[in-house]
Amino acid sequence: MALQIVITSISLCMIVLECSTHHQVTAGAPIACYPRTRNQNFLSAIHKELRHVPYRQTVTRSHVLCVSYCHADPLCQSVNYNMDSRLCELNNKTRARCPNGLVTRYGSAYFDADLDTFLFSQPTDQSEDVHPNPSSSLTSLPRQRDCEELRQAGYNASGIYTITPTGFDSGLKVYCNMDTDDGAWWIVIQRRQDGSVDFFRNWTEYEVGFGSLANEFWLGNDNLRALTDGSGSWRLMVNLEGEQNKTAFAEYGQFRISGDNFTLHLDSYSVESTAGDSLYISHNGKMFTTKDRDNDWKPDANCAATTAGAWWYKSCYNSNLNGLFHADQRVRGMRWSSWNDNIPVKKCTMKIRLNT
Repeated sequence: MALQIVITSISLCMIVLECSTHHQVTAGAPIACYPRTRNQNFLSAIHKELRHVPYRQTVTRSHVLCVSYCHADPLCQSVNYNMDSRLCELNNKTRARCPNGLVTRYGSAYFDADLDTFLFSQPTDQSEDVHPNPSSSLTSLPRQRDCEELRQAGYNASGIYTITPTGFDSGLKVYCNMDTDDGAWWIVIQRRQDGSVDFFRNWTEYEVGFGSLANEFWLGNDNLRALTDGSGSWRLMVNLEGEQNKTAFAEYGQFRISGDNFTLHLDSYSVESTAGDSLYISHNGKMFTTKDRDNDWKPDANCAATTAGAWWYKSCYNSNLNGLFHADQRVRGMRWSSWNDNIPVKKCTMKIRLNT
């Protein structure tokens, strides 16, 4: 049985000093201050967080403390609290002011003083906890093997979930993209959108993954190999965005990562794609290369070091989506050479799903 939410609202009574300014104050005279009691009542939206408005972060042992920090700060209007990381985020805006910023994130809760906030809670299946935490009143998500099973269980919103595919008995946190034009679900394995995360990293970091699933990240080569090597047939979708919001996509069949050097395997390119093929043509069958592990075909240089990225380089690339963010140089930026006259890519996402 999953842990239930036992606190839907938090009421704190605070004593503050209020200073009188109703009368003229003589220089050097004391200002009259007196205690005033202020009652604060915050309600929670479970499995939600408000994006893009936190101005302060801290780690606390409970959501009660997190809310108390907000009440003590005049700038704070709402909070996000994550039960796994115990990260407390103080926000300078509320859901009502930023309705598009409220997103689903399992294991998190959003709090503010709006009486309607609890109506935005994401429902939780009551069958089983993935990461039960007796010290917390926030619920965790039951076991589902992939994003499709989550959707069948009623979780239709894109967001961060814990899934338990084959080989991941302890679960794997992923970002499930549920709201696609074709109605399909996808596991996002890479996202570049604002340059907040450095992608010029070493072999170990690409092996285990890095970044934030809520923002920019690489899911991890070890995770990609465990997911795709011998566990069904996977498709890869690459979404690109350029200047003036120009967009395109490329889709591939039989995506798979294998071996100690994380070799890329693809068997087809969808002719319905709009970005052109800059992956299968020269990167299929190639091993992964980072600045400290040279597996490319270029004998006199390391392509990752030359291009400031990490990829399945040949000698060196037709695509380089882990290159420098918004780089002016033609060699070292985020590139997809078959699209948009090889102008640097502004944003990109890579995502995979099982063939059905």
